[in-house]
Amino acid sequence: MLFECFGDKCVDKVHNLVRAESNTASPRPAMISDVSGTVYNKKNQPSCYNERPTVVLPGVVKFLSGQVTVPKKYDLIKSGYLLLTVRGMDYDDPLCLNGVSQYFAIPDDFCRLKLCDFIGEDVCRVVQEPGTHTFKELEKKINFNTTQLLPEPPSLLGISLLDLFAGEFGFHFQVETEGEIVLEVTVPTNDKFLQIGVTD
Repeated sequence: MLFECFGDKCVDKVHNLVRAESNTASPRPAMISDVSGTVYNKKNQPSCYNERPTVVLPGVVKFLSGQVTVPKKYDLIKSGYLLLTVRGMDYDDPLCLNGVSQYFAIPDDFCRLKLCDFIGEDVCRVVQEPGTHTFKELEKKINFNTTQLLPEPPSLLGISLLDLFAGEFGFHFQVETEGEIVLEVTVPTNDKFLQIGVTD
């Protein structure tokens, strides 16, 4: 499928492909590998800019592959948190660093999230158990939909978060439970930055 997106060719599963995985050089107890997904606009057309993926809100992400290997049971529902580190190409300092906001315009709640509120308690119940978990398993066990809708961006006083922070960003996620970082994953791994809300 080929679309002309924002003046450039946008081949589905080529130019709109995003990859993510854990760093095997600095492993944590749980590891994510081979995660890939494709991004689309709200019309379900591949979303690209300059022949690179761009995440638009609202929009769509489709998960294609990926697995997480969990060595033992964790109580993610009780004590799981997602700590974000967000670096922007146009920013000297991180916007979020290990779950703590570095900018007054961004509340800490945007940088440190309750994991199961973010990914869903049903997903947490599956992936907190030991084993290797895949999207196919989630589809079978909890009817997980690998096509996920991305919502409108948060806004304050009529100003969208994307009005302030559209651009190119790199994301590093840490999962913390009972005070221990048990998993880390970087997005994207097939490029230095991921375009967010970037259009002509």
